[in-house]
Amino acid sequence: MLLAIIGGIVCIAMGALMYTPKMRNYKLFKPTSFLFIFEGIWILADYIFRQIFPDNVFMQAVHCIGLMALAVYFFICAFFSAKLPERKIIKKRSFGKKSADKS
Repeated sequence: MLLAIIGGIVCIAMGALMYTPKMRNYKLFKPTSFLFIFEGIWILADYIFRQIFPDNVFMQAVHCIGLMALAVYFFICAFFSAKLPERKIIKKRSFGKKSADKS
């Protein structure tokens, strides 16, 4: 009982800490934060639900569906946050102005 409560609170706290300014430099802080918050809430809700209905598997289905949705979200965020190769842009310079200014 105590382990489930501590584990849920630690996961929620880790999810909240991901939103601090220091962690926002990390590219995938949002999906990671959502994962920790989801796990923390699920741990606490699963413990309560299993105490009331010990033989039900509803919360296991909620966990699997939630993890699949978060995995898709994490993949999309990782795909779009990947650094695309930068094109080299050559700027046109006017050499006539510089040489005219020097003389």
